[in-house]
Amino acid sequence: MRAIKMILVLFLALAVSACGQSSATGGGEKSNGSQPTDGGKPTQSTAANTEKTIKHAMGTATLTKKPERVVVLFNGAVDIVVALGVKPVGAVESWDQKPWYNYLRPQMEGVKNLGDELQPNVEAIMALKPDLIIGQKTRDEKIYPQLNSIAPTIIMEELFDWKENMKITAEALYKEDEAAKFLSDWDKRVADFKQKVGNKLANTEVSLIRFEKDGSARIYVTGFAGTIFKELGLSRPKAQQVEGKNVVNLTSKEQMSQLDGDFIFDITQSTSDPNHAKSQNDWTSHPLWKGLKGVKNDKYFKVDVVSWNLSGGALAAKALLDDLYKYFDIK
Repeated sequence: MRAIKMILVLFLALAVSACGQSSATGGGEKSNGSQPTDGGKPTQSTAANTEKTIKHAMGTATLTKKPERVVVLFNGAVDIVVALGVKPVGAVESWDQKPWYNYLRPQMEGVKNLGDELQPNVEAIMALKPDLIIGQKTRDEKIYPQLNSIAPTIIMEELFDWKENMKITAEALYKEDEAAKFLSDWDKRVADFKQKVGNKLANTEVSLIRFEKDGSARIYVTGFAGTIFKELGLSRPKAQQVEGKNVVNLTSKEQMSQLDGDFIFDITQSTSDPNHAKSQNDWTSHPLWKGLKGVKNDKYFKVDVVSWNLSGGALAAKALLDDLYKYFDIK
């Protein structure tokens, strides 16, 4: 009996010791995945399961873990999620080169086409059972309550504010590090562009135009390319500095001079509708066109409408900046 009692006492002591070691080394780990540490920082797996609340243009969205089934409802965000290394389960189709812009197509294989950006297929969105929806205020404000009842929904304020949209999207996708690197690289490239340009373009004005299928011409005051011009310090002609307007429409060729600039960049969408190309030809074959200084100096360029206007995302911004190095002959 004495031997049995000694064995029981020894067993009990060992059990208590083991519990003490478990408490000292692993007691912070919980079955809900919160906060085991690696050198004082959350591990990658637990960071993906950290709850967060995202502020957006129409309120807040609470996520309990890293989204795995993402739906994207405007073109700029489609570009951004691809730039962050995420394939959505569904997305609205591209404005041109349907269903997806050529530069995005390799990363969009198998993605469900949700239709036009202006009227996405809500039933198809619901069928995808997303755990995150990304939309934009002017596009999705009316259907936001419906979207938010399907899954946590974040709404961007501006269509073409690609940097802010990338930051918010990255937070929701748990991809903050990837976004920070992309934006850091962008800032370095912008600084390089400004440094190499120097005073070379101090008195140079750049014009951003488009010809419409109804026969009119359009000046872009702001928009996607316009915001990048501003960041780069590129000046615009006085006729294209109109407070409170994004675009100015010209209906008469007598207004031709308003299209002028030292550099004229044309973002006409000439492939999807032949009437765009007809309007472009009507304006550029007019005698007044030949008198524009940008035209006389061979500084009129038809640029890629996708990266300069239609996409509005991070990868498109990078492609636009690459183009400007070429057009301004910067090595």
